[in-house]
Amino acid sequence: MPKSPGPGLARPPVKSERRIWKRFPIYTEVWCQPKTKGPEEKLPALVLNISRGGLKLVSAHKLDAGTLFRIGKANNGNRSTAALSARVVHVAPENGNMWSMGCAFTPKLDEDRLQEWIALADKEP
Repeated sequence: MPKSPGPGLARPPVKSERRIWKRFPIYTEVWCQPKTKGPEEKLPALVLNISRGGLKLVSAHKLDAGTLFRIGKANNGNRSTAALSARVVHVAPENGNMWSMGCAFTPKLDEDRLQEWIALADKEP
């Protein structure tokens, strides 16, 4: 009878993709405004990707998991467009004293709103 491999030799389970929504890379500069801060405090960040369910941010400013915030893209000077609400789900340190934050939209985006954000990113200089 063949021996089964010991626990140290067993293959790790394959990590399956759990995301429901397709992600789109957009690499666009945004502002984030934690709901606990005043309207004048907008923190700069970069969106790396976006989906109907959420987005990935990178910033020098850390937002803790559970933080509710508004996010918008500066357009034509200081006028903002397409502001959204989101919640930080997880945070991880990045190189260069930066933070990576996975965020969930509250509520989820509809397809039109998602396409609006993708189009805004395409119009960046």
